[in-house]
Amino acid sequence: MKKYLFLFFAASVLGYIWEVLLFLLKEDRFYNRGFFYGPWLPVYGLGAVLLDLGLHWLSSHPVYVFFLSLFIGTGVELAIGLILDLFWNRRYWDYSGYILNLDGYICLSSALAFGFAGMLWICFVTPRLLKALDALLPKHQNLLLTIIALVFLFDLAVSLIFPNAGQGVTF
Repeated sequence: MKKYLFLFFAASVLGYIWEVLLFLLKEDRFYNRGFFYGPWLPVYGLGAVLLDLGLHWLSSHPVYVFFLSLFIGTGVELAIGLILDLFWNRRYWDYSGYILNLDGYICLSSALAFGFAGMLWICFVTPRLLKALDALLPKHQNLLLTIIALVFLFDLAVSLIFPNAGQGVTF
């Protein structure tokens, strides 16, 4: 359980950094991307855990991991996009102008990015992250994960009541 919690938070933060940098380069402005206020995008964490659960045994086969990650990541993005739109009437991304998009929720370039990111995650990043986690004493692992989880849960509670909808965040 600790492993998956750690991977969830690590991928959520890395996803946040990725999105912030992407928009910083694209629009030359900082945007706190996503539903939450803190530095995490749980959709990346969920995707990373699902990938690890389903594909860790394929870590020595990057090509297989690429294609399976493409489908898993795209499915998660579609599901999360539909849920956010249905329950909060919010769109945090819109691929309407992209080639081979489905109602703006998913598109070909995003799917290819998920494939590549999933391959990097499963074959290269996850083994190193888990090695770093294992280097900590169990009590330090527990303390770290407890603190992060409490801050995350507080952010979740606030975000459910007042979803982040700042400029550059929703469409």
